[in-house]
Amino acid sequence: MIRSFRSALIAMAAVAACMVAEPVSAQTFTLAEMGLENAGACLKLAVRDRASNAMVPLGCITSGGTGPNFKFTPGSLTMQGALYAADLSLAGTFNPPAVMAAAGNRISFCPELSCVRGPGSGPNAGAVDPAYFDHQRASLLLSGPSQLGGQAQEQLLAVIGTAATGSVSAWQASKAYAAGAEVNRVNSNESGAVYRARNAGTSGTNPPPAERPQSLPYSFNDGGVTWDWINDPVLAAKASVYVEQKVKPGAGGTWGQATNVLLDQGLVPSFHVNTELDIGNNSGTDCGFGNGDCFNLFVRSGGSNMLTGNVQIESVPHGPPYAAYFGLRVTGPRTAKYADIVTDSFGAVGLGVCTTGTDDCTHADASIADAAKSPISLHIRQRGTGTMHSVSAIVDDTTTPTSLNVAGSKTYAAIFEHSTTPISMLISGTKSSSSIVDDSTSPTALNIAGTKSIAGIYEHSTTPAGINLSGTYSRSQIEGTGWNVSPQGVLTAAGAFLSGFFKPAQYTAAGLPACNASGRGAVATITDAGGAINYRGIIGGGGSAIAVVLCDGANWIYH
Repeated sequence: MIRSFRSALIAMAAVAACMVAEPVSAQTFTLAEMGLENAGACLKLAVRDRASNAMVPLGCITSGGTGPNFKFTPGSLTMQGALYAADLSLAGTFNPPAVMAAAGNRISFCPELSCVRGPGSGPNAGAVDPAYFDHQRASLLLSGPSQLGGQAQEQLLAVIGTAATGSVSAWQASKAYAAGAEVNRVNSNESGAVYRARNAGTSGTNPPPAERPQSLPYSFNDGGVTWDWINDPVLAAKASVYVEQKVKPGAGGTWGQATNVLLDQGLVPSFHVNTELDIGNNSGTDCGFGNGDCFNLFVRSGGSNMLTGNVQIESVPHGPPYAAYFGLRVTGPRTAKYADIVTDSFGAVGLGVCTTGTDDCTHADASIADAAKSPISLHIRQRGTGTMHSVSAIVDDTTTPTSLNVAGSKTYAAIFEHSTTPISMLISGTKSSSSIVDDSTSPTALNIAGTKSIAGIYEHSTTPAGINLSGTYSRSQIEGTGWNVSPQGVLTAAGAFLSGFFKPAQYTAAGLPACNASGRGAVATITDAGGAINYRGIIGGGGSAIAVVLCDGANWIYH
């Protein structure tokens, strides 16, 4: 088997040389340009180096129960040269077991979730027609089904990186540096420069330039240290995988990266994830904010023009009523210390619900629902000094039937507002029912505390009534310290100071309420006093005089 295999390799080498190098007319071949060892645990395959006439091993071939295997031994493999016709051998074949490479996107392949194999698609697909096959190509194809049971994790591509070099610190003045130490100088726009110390020494007070030099090599004398420029700061990092795509004029739709997962019919779901991102910190130091940042997922946008957005989560326009239980979920008791979601941007709205105007979205229950056991459902708080919200902490300018609907049972207060903002709550717009409705069984409907520069309640509208109390009150309509208004509208106060005149209610003598013990001390005015009007004399009617009268607990008397 090995002898015939050797002959085939020699023929294959001659054909391959014609395909990847010069035209056939420019080639001169001699037999034994490629050779295979006769004996050994792994038979070496070698190609002759024409300069030295020595045989250079490319790898070795083993044969056994799993069939012939070829092991590459060179430290690098380069594929370049003229681009020939595409390899269509696997076009139209769903996910075959294959590893294929050809520079210039010359491998035609057929992923099952997006393969074009004939007219129609899905349940309307017609017959398989090879004329439709060649619709996806790649330079490198890794394809195949899993092979093992639960004894091993399988992946078509494993990229494993170990970063143990490249630590760069900010340049410091008057600091002792060792030879080979690396520092950076970074500008506010993240441009700058990375330098390496040519020798050990102490830096001076004049830092090296924070910019890429115009020519190389470039060095900078800094006190007792000579710095050599080596890189830009944004490139002084390590990555296990780097993907770059530049979209030029003439391009159609593009993806920097696309991963598709479909749970097939008949599968009993267990744990299935499209992409998992794991990061752990066992360094002994917590990551910070702004310097020493550590993120599991970092999304950044830029350019001279705006994008539509940084992240979008959506569903396909067909299928069940809902594609998932939730669009975005943050869970776990140790996930976040300060907040599950933080917005530190300067957009028009920090958190918007249906604010783009592109979708007429409707939430069956509520736009925002809080079923947590947190001490506070919505906390609007001061940060630092000065005015935080120039208009109001909460503004509702909709035309909904109710501006704020508080229901349920609260142990302390339905609304507890104790900020120092200019306005506690500003309500504008047109309400068909009421600005605020409280139909709960809370001890207090509205509790106002804190320090207000004007008033606890400031009502300065042009409505017919500033405050309308028309309910049923078992104790009082209004209660205050030292005063109250009874359910019948009687004002009781510890004292009173009138800056104007006092005008008691007017009656005729016959129309006065009954004078009894409960009405003792009541004061009124009669408009038909008659007979002798004597102080503390019993009143009489039938006249035309006006007199002030007092109830002494039994009779109305002149006062």
